[in-house]
Amino acid sequence: MNATGAYVLLIEDNPGDARLVRLMFDEAPPGGLPALQWEPTAAAGVERLLTQPGCAAVLLDLGLPDAQGLESLQRVRDHAEQVPIVVLSGNDDEEVGLAAVVAGAQDYLVKGSFDGAQLRRALQYAAQRKRIERELLQRAMHDPLTGLPTRTLLLDRLQMALGAALRGGHRGALLFVDLDRFKQVNDSHGHRAGDLVLQAVAERMRAAVRESDTVARVGGDEFIVLLPSIGQADDGEAVAAKLLAALLPPVDADGVALSVGASIGLVEFGAEPTSADALIDRADQAMYIAKRDGRATVRTG
Repeated sequence: MNATGAYVLLIEDNPGDARLVRLMFDEAPPGGLPALQWEPTAAAGVERLLTQPGCAAVLLDLGLPDAQGLESLQRVRDHAEQVPIVVLSGNDDEEVGLAAVVAGAQDYLVKGSFDGAQLRRALQYAAQRKRIERELLQRAMHDPLTGLPTRTLLLDRLQMALGAALRGGHRGALLFVDLDRFKQVNDSHGHRAGDLVLQAVAERMRAAVRESDTVARVGGDEFIVLLPSIGQADDGEAVAAKLLAALLPPVDADGVALSVGASIGLVEFGAEPTSADALIDRADQAMYIAKRDGRATVRTG
């Protein structure tokens, strides 16, 4: 909470309440709290967050001139997803504070009912809760074995890519990748060998695409590659060919050379409206056709 350049942002329209909070900051032990910045409206607070990096926490009044109740919390959260928020309420009703926590705040304080020590404690707890929240989200959004995004994160990015393609008039592509001989690896060499193969496959696929692309693990040996933007009509096929080539060499699993390879279903998207689930289904169907037609191939859907 006291990192160099860090600050706590107080969004509070009452100058008297703001002075009391500043006094608590001034009286805090050396190094106990970062600098305090004060803004009187939700709009000014959001502007501060956007223009001044380093916000360690937000102290947010729920009754502002330009935002009331949970609306003020939502406006700030939209621009401070990684920042812990402690709500300040003039209402001593526990339900108000609980509603704010349910809506995304990390803690709440009732005005006139806390001192400097309680304020510092609330900020410390809020920071800890936010850190745990980020860690849990990271685990939920990334596969623990390969570190790749999960289906949940992929769907979020695919929705964004579909919207951007519709608005911008460009095209993107989705590749459904299924390993060809993974079951034999598990059956003949055990799950540790299978895990080593999956980790190697993940690394090779990540290395074969751009940083702006997404490689996700969506099943045991199933992966999806999202290309949010492609320049030429055959760019998707070129990436698919690159992936097949990357997965062709055997994987060294504890001294044993294991070959898997993959079958790929490819679909493109652009100006035509479609849903993320429908696009994935089309790519999945194209992948099964590739597998039926001899494996280690690409088919478009």
